Amino acid sequence: MLFACHLEARLPEANLARAYHVVVSEDLFGQYTVDVTFGRIGTRGTVKRCSVTEIGAVRAKLRQVLKRRMTAPRRLGVAYHCRSVFDPQGWLAEDGLELIAA
Repeated sequence: MLFACHLEARLPEANLARAYHVVVSEDLFGQYTVDVTFGRIGTRGTVKRCSVTEIGAVRAKLRQVLKRRMTAPRRLGVAYHCRSVFDPQGWLAEDGLELIAA
């Protein structure tokens, strides 16, 4: 596993409880996969998988996914909060992305 984060957005008065998981890993054939799981907290959720060959494309997909989550206060009325993050290579800092710790 190269990167993983778990984000949650909760707004009880609007019955909003969303979970978002992003995992970046490398398979046995040298391909990189970006797995995005999202849905209501407490459910299995929907999984979308993107497979790419270059690390640059992985980082671009990760930036795209996380930047969309950062627009949640405007779209949903509540921000996603970071419940856990695994970023040993410091991709978030290099890309200037900052997750709100809860």
